[in-house]
Amino acid sequence: MKDSSEQQHVKKKRSIAAPASRKYKTRYVWLNVLPDDLWLKVRQGDTIRDALKKADVELEDECGGLGKCGKCKVKILSAVGPPSKQEMELLDEEELKQGVRLACRTKVTKDLVIQIGETDATTDYYQILKTGHRPLLHPNPLISKRLITLPPELQHEGLSDLDRIKLVMVPEYQSMKASLHCLRHLPDMLRKTEFSGAAVLHDSELLAWQFWDEVNCHYGLVFDIGTSTLVGKLISLIDGVEVAVVSCLNSQIKYGTNVISRLQYLRQHAHTLDYLHNLLVRDLNRITGRLLKAADLEPDDIFVAVAAGNTTMQHFLLNLDPSAIAEAPFTPVFTDGLVVKAAEVGLTLHPEAVLYVMPTRSGYIGGDLISVILASGAFEQEDEIVLGLDLGTNGEVFLGNRRRLMTCSAAAGPAFEGATISRGMIARAGAIESVRVENGTLQYQVIGNISPKGICGSGLVELVAVLLQAGIVTPEGLIHPSDTASGELNARLIDRSGVYDFLVASAEESYDHRPICLTQKDVRELQLAKGAIAAGIRTLMDEMGIGPQDVQRVYLAGALGNYVSPRSAARIGLLPGLNPESITSLGNAASTGASMVLLSKYYWQMANDLADFLEHIELSSRVDFNEYFVEHLDFSASQPDWIPQEQLTLTEHGASVE
Repeated sequence: MKDSSEQQHVKKKRSIAAPASRKYKTRYVWLNVLPDDLWLKVRQGDTIRDALKKADVELEDECGGLGKCGKCKVKILSAVGPPSKQEMELLDEEELKQGVRLACRTKVTKDLVIQIGETDATTDYYQILKTGHRPLLHPNPLISKRLITLPPELQHEGLSDLDRIKLVMVPEYQSMKASLHCLRHLPDMLRKTEFSGAAVLHDSELLAWQFWDEVNCHYGLVFDIGTSTLVGKLISLIDGVEVAVVSCLNSQIKYGTNVISRLQYLRQHAHTLDYLHNLLVRDLNRITGRLLKAADLEPDDIFVAVAAGNTTMQHFLLNLDPSAIAEAPFTPVFTDGLVVKAAEVGLTLHPEAVLYVMPTRSGYIGGDLISVILASGAFEQEDEIVLGLDLGTNGEVFLGNRRRLMTCSAAAGPAFEGATISRGMIARAGAIESVRVENGTLQYQVIGNISPKGICGSGLVELVAVLLQAGIVTPEGLIHPSDTASGELNARLIDRSGVYDFLVASAEESYDHRPICLTQKDVRELQLAKGAIAAGIRTLMDEMGIGPQDVQRVYLAGALGNYVSPRSAARIGLLPGLNPESITSLGNAASTGASMVLLSKYYWQMANDLADFLEHIELSSRVDFNEYFVEHLDFSASQPDWIPQEQLTLTEHGASVE
């Protein structure tokens, strides 16, 4: 037995574990709490109040959740249902209109975004995709913990502390080493734990010796390092559960919204590499702080993190100069997967924590796409051919299976992210994210449940898709009146000297009292973007010697891939000749693949094998790519003639085009 003084050294921690198994499987959804961007995994059907109380989030509440005081107000920023009877009595009409609800009366039945407390009027909320499907795997994490008791006879043999541990752990740890930091603390910790403790192990290295009960405090971090957005996940290394998720905008964004702009800034301003590196690391440390706070953990509790990003962002993370990626032959400093001490990078974790940085294939096929391929399972597929797309300013595409796997990078331009569109914007509060036509009337959904400010990439794709279906947009991409469209849709056309705009939201409806229109130029920008992606897909298919009918699975990754309707993507010809029934969203596949690496050494090895195995097809010099690009500018060029036409009808979410 330990005496009371020794027990004071044992950290008290809140237990965080997967719910106990039940006869009926419990379903969980995500609750995103702003402005702190805290992500809580909530049992479906629990009230917002219950979820916040369990997470120790402060919420004004005087009636104990009985729905009588009206104090537990939260603002629902995603789609909101009708108010309850108590809410109609306790909240005024303006509050109800703005999406304010009572936390004790509102059940979380699907992924939900809420705001609590007062927020600065300038605060903007960005729709950052954080979740995704992860295949089942047998945990074999990069860092392990092992309970060890040193027999009394070994304590008097004159052996070193490290040698005694090796003897108990034979045979695989005969050559085990320990860092100087670990050795400095080992004698004291062995005696405090009475020679029975948890060894923290990384391959054949002892990182730390902990108290016996800390064996269950076993967590790792995953960072999805995007050019615009950063996402961090705290994951249990025992059962793989995502305990918390936090995101923020990349502070580097002020120096360029895309990789090329950022590289140009770096080349034009001396001594900025350290600055850009420090901006990124500061963001990651802030994310880490929020994740640990959500789980009542300390930085010393984290011994491992995995980072995935495009090649340039991974260079910035490691403070390596990526300037040569900006021009031919697009040479990165490294492409191998790296394992470094997290402290060398500047991450605030345990002093012995290790950081795994995903391997890359080239200057423009980065660790994020390697992660997406891992998440898709394509490299484990023997027979079925898999197509995957990670859509952004650079559209990255892969095609194949474990027999042959090819990639390409198509410069789609920024239209998919809302840029170069007259009222375009990235996916943040006020962006029209989806569009449909019901009973001949245009309907749209806005991020943040506020008046629309503009339209983001997914909204643009869906808008053009429904207007194509209605005949307002022709297969050649012209906006004009249609005999087959409803009177309401035709009435939205604005004639500007023979060139038409389509009114999406009137000045009275919009946030800034300016009309939101789809212009002819906007349609052309979308045609250029989708033409490049479609041409890249066709080029890979030719290299593989297959046709669209030979592709069994299609995966869309990233925010656009998650939020856009697969049928809308097929309807505009983004996926040439492919069956929309085969299209699945992978969610945030970059962080999913990185999570797989964190939880399994097998997938770390697979990631490195995959980077060597990939065949990268450079499109810029290919004549066939340019020919396909011109061919796929039209919206009619890629309609599948081997699929029943009714499969292409846009009927999601109750939508119908008349």
